[in-house]
Amino acid sequence: MSEECRKYFERVSEYLDGELTPETCRAIEAHLEECPPCRACVESLKKTIAICRKVPCEAMPGDVRERLRKTLLDCIAGTRDAG
Repeated sequence: MSEECRKYFERVSEYLDGELTPETCRAIEAHLEECPPCRACVESLKKTIAICRKVPCEAMPGDVRERLRKTLLDCIAGTRDAG
């Protein structure tokens, strides 16, 4: 992956969520027109997002939610390895 690709790829989630300025969106779109691998990746991500939106949400059991919350807080605080 080139540095230019990497630069745009870092913003692809924000791009797909509509969180970027029009200028940044135009820059990404221009890159996608010129870069088939990046275009394929973004199209794949769009399909993945669409599939995920179709899957019904299931409630997370309370004990799992609490363990996940504690683990995330520990990681943020630096008291536990993320891996």
